[in-house]
Amino acid sequence: MTASSISFIPPGSGGVRDFASLIGTPLHAPLVELTQSTDTSGMRGDFALLHFSGYGFQKRGVPTWLVGRVRSLRSQFKSVGVVFHELFATGPVWGSAFWLHGYQKRIATQLLMLSDFWLANREKSAQWLLEQRAATPHRVLPVISNVGEPASIEGPRERRVVVFGSPVMRAQVYRWADGEIFRSAERHGLAIHDIGPGFDDAELGQRLAQEKVVAHGKLPADEVSAALSTAAYGALVYPTDYASKSGIFAAYSSHGTCPILLCRKYDEVNDGLRSNVHYAAGFEALENPALDAQAIGRQARGWYEPHGLDAQVAALRSLISEARR
Repeated sequence: MTASSISFIPPGSGGVRDFASLIGTPLHAPLVELTQSTDTSGMRGDFALLHFSGYGFQKRGVPTWLVGRVRSLRSQFKSVGVVFHELFATGPVWGSAFWLHGYQKRIATQLLMLSDFWLANREKSAQWLLEQRAATPHRVLPVISNVGEPASIEGPRERRVVVFGSPVMRAQVYRWADGEIFRSAERHGLAIHDIGPGFDDAELGQRLAQEKVVAHGKLPADEVSAALSTAAYGALVYPTDYASKSGIFAAYSSHGTCPILLCRKYDEVNDGLRSNVHYAAGFEALENPALDAQAIGRQARGWYEPHGLDAQVAALRSLISEARR
């Protein structure tokens, strides 16, 4: 490998890869998919950046081999940084995450101890990391939009609600409260626009057709950006205390599209996000005649701007410099 710096990512496509590509290009750190069989022995350079998501590297989120690999990379690069996209899973006692999260914690801790600098995408993740090791150079920045950051968000908005993302994420929106999106859209005169790969679930596909959802399929980033720039709303299912790590939420926010966040609980402030200020708290919020979608979209964009792409790149450059001191 001739590159002086490298971004190591889990194999496959998805939000982590998109994020790593956007960050890696201006840092001149090309992507390398890292698996247990990847030969990294000949790699040398200025810095290595590991994009860590346990389930991306191993199906149960326990890539024990990764710790040894990062330990080796420390002797091959001047500095090694970790972008913690995830730390560890939690769940009920009948799920595998409950029984494995101790191992996952151990791996996250070991990677932290080996890192010269790190980046986290949510305050609660950073708090946990700081409890393990406080002195390492670090930053806390929510994720960026993978479909662009328009220079301006002003302009007319059409009565549309966009549902964007992977099939799994979009299906959650349509199934929320037994299809509340369809009833809400009808009450408020909203057209539903679906953007993303097709569904394997034929029944769900049939429901969307019956409800006259405009299905765009998977679109290039610039076409997604154009669609978001003219839509009043964008819907997603995500816990409020994890919204800062959602690429979908970032996409809506960067475009000034009012996010409709669907979750069980809205009463906490997380990562600077407030309900009905930076996002609409469920479809119920649309029943309030005082709700101003464009004002919320502007607030969401204002929240997003300090941690956009340029800010992320500048932060990592600063961290790399700090790690060399």
